[in-house]
Amino acid sequence: MSNKVVRPLLIALILTVIYTTWAVVTDATHSFLYHLSGGLFIAGFLLLAIGFFSNMSANGFFKGITAGFKKQREAKLREVDGDYYEDEDEENEILEAKQKRASNRTLPYLSSGFLCIVVSLLISFI
Repeated sequence: MSNKVVRPLLIALILTVIYTTWAVVTDATHSFLYHLSGGLFIAGFLLLAIGFFSNMSANGFFKGITAGFKKQREAKLREVDGDYYEDEDEENEILEAKQKRASNRTLPYLSSGFLCIVVSLLISFI
């Protein structure tokens, strides 16, 4: 397996072990499978959150917040140099390549999170 897939699964394993250990120590009224299911659910939820926010960031969802700052910077640079312009075509090509790489990085987090939640639900029905 590649490092891209191993990292989210390792994160899920660590979070599950931490939560399950904590829950078993603090609450002895429920079974181990109950706490394991909760740990997998929490790990899956956190991985999904990481994946969704990373994907939104990669696709430019948060660029709207910085758009005003970019226009202000461009206006100040035009005051200094009247011939200044930003090459938007080059930026778009770089942005598309960056978005594709970032989307490829977030897919393992999303799939691992979904897998953890599904396994959690399956364990809870046992």
